[in-house]
Amino acid sequence: MKTAFIFVLFVGLVLRIILVGNPGFEADISFWKSWGLAAIDHGIVWTSLNTNINYPPGFIYVLWLMAKIYSVFADPRDYFNFWQLNNFWFLFASKSVAIAADMAIACLIFWFFSRKEKLKILGSSLKNFTILPLILASVFYLNPVVIIDSALWGQVESLGLLFTLTAIVLLFYKKPLLATLIFAVGPMLKLQNIIFIPIYFIFLWRYFGYKTVIKGIAIFTLIFFIVVLPFVLEKQMNQVLFLLTVNSDYFPWMSLNAHNLWWIVAGAKGMTTTDKVTVLGIINAKKLGLLLFSSSYLIACLLTFLKPTARNFILSLTFAIFSFFLLSTQSHERYSYPIVVLLLFLYPFLHDKVTSRSNSGFKFLDFRINFLNFNFNLLNIDVYFWLLYFLFTVNIFFNIHTGLILNYPNNGFGPLAAITTPTLTIANSYFSLLLYFLLYPFIFSQISVLYFLLGIFLVVSGIAASHASYYLKGKVSLTAFKPIIIKQDFAGLQINRAVDSWQGWKKWNRLSNNYFYFRKGFGTHAYSNLVFDINKKFTGFSTDFGVDTEAPTQATVVFQIWGDGKLLFESSRMGRFDYPGHSAVDVTGIKYLGLTVTDAGDGINSDHADWFNPVLIK
Repeated sequence: MKTAFIFVLFVGLVLRIILVGNPGFEADISFWKSWGLAAIDHGIVWTSLNTNINYPPGFIYVLWLMAKIYSVFADPRDYFNFWQLNNFWFLFASKSVAIAADMAIACLIFWFFSRKEKLKILGSSLKNFTILPLILASVFYLNPVVIIDSALWGQVESLGLLFTLTAIVLLFYKKPLLATLIFAVGPMLKLQNIIFIPIYFIFLWRYFGYKTVIKGIAIFTLIFFIVVLPFVLEKQMNQVLFLLTVNSDYFPWMSLNAHNLWWIVAGAKGMTTTDKVTVLGIINAKKLGLLLFSSSYLIACLLTFLKPTARNFILSLTFAIFSFFLLSTQSHERYSYPIVVLLLFLYPFLHDKVTSRSNSGFKFLDFRINFLNFNFNLLNIDVYFWLLYFLFTVNIFFNIHTGLILNYPNNGFGPLAAITTPTLTIANSYFSLLLYFLLYPFIFSQISVLYFLLGIFLVVSGIAASHASYYLKGKVSLTAFKPIIIKQDFAGLQINRAVDSWQGWKKWNRLSNNYFYFRKGFGTHAYSNLVFDINKKFTGFSTDFGVDTEAPTQATVVFQIWGDGKLLFESSRMGRFDYPGHSAVDVTGIKYLGLTVTDAGDGINSDHADWFNPVLIK
């Protein structure tokens, strides 16, 4: 069997080498070049401060490695050749990292599932283990999702996931501290791995005890500071915080080509539809997505907490990452990638002889369908799993491929690109929703279906809490809305803080005018234009406004309020020492409310302007 596995590795490697020369996702490869060259020339910290990198700190080490590998074959300072689109040696250097991770995961799968006695101890009751390791390793390594991500696109999902999978195996071998040491690296390479952290520590607690959790947190913290040590030495921990949070609203769109719930809502225009639009009452898409994801994540956490077995731990991780992909806005097309790996680790434990609530993991599906004299027994868990796995593979591959060809039509597979249409992408999004619900039988075979109702209760409670002020008080602070358009000629918009707060926490300051302080509002700078989707839910809007105390004496601005493109109010010219103005306007039937600050005709220098206590009235 080992010989057969080596042959599979060889075949998979050949396939990958054939695809290496494809430019893949050209923007990502160009970023790898720019950031990698900066890393080897100037170091980790300099790269984070002087480039547009938006990846976590640990990934800069990977970029450094890519550039170093390239240096073995060519001179990275030969800029003419280095920046060629089809620079084979850089494509090889950058993609080799993910390809090596692919091979490592395949080997990990083959080795782990060759341990028949260990799997039995962990709860698996499969009777035929002879070819199981070869099948699972081959299904992963030759999976088109895995190949397109690493060898064609040039991304590194497999690298971040390698650390998580290694940690899972070490946990099963009762080495929790070593597992945590390795697990801690994953989120520092690929930030979406942060989704796994709460479930990981819940399992650590329930499987090993709270003392192990305390030690694990200490180790996790230690690894974090080792990774960011260059930033500590150069007193740039602010930059670490920036790199870890920059993506929270870096791409403020419904969906980044992810075929999920929000791709459907956006009508296949997820990349051009902001997730700040109001979609339910006065709740925007991003907030509703977070509520939906939180409810689903709660179920995943409860599954691990209530029944901390190998089966449920892996299933929780699988369900959590797919929920993140499916229910959150700003999700990338590649965020569902881990499913094709985690499901394979789940498979041997689906016949769990220890923890099932009944002898049948599919008790509530225990019936037969008679159709044209053909009996299909839904109780066959193996058939169900492999059908589901195949459907996931098709779904995820099509999604990733679509994300590639929408940007680079010539770099994908021609026949598939020819049939890819917006309608088909929406169909695939509905397909994703179906797959999400098809995971539930695995969950409800372990815990009560009532926990699904708990998730629904969480969503409903969140929606109700978001509307509480609207229904109980008849008014809502405009700061509860996120602008769908932000235009500002200097610095960045600050909510409930003065505009100079954009420089970091040391510069945080309250909104004020002539040393009168306000708790809520917007700190902005001329010229600025803010547009809010208030969804025709209000009849009135009132606000104070003025130049902030922190502004130099020469500041002069004019404030304007707009409703659906119509000017509703314009202030007189206001200066640094003028007291706050006030305005109340009728916004009945208004969907888009705009707040504009102009420079009063004398330039934007020093024009720090505030909107104080902006309130919408029902």
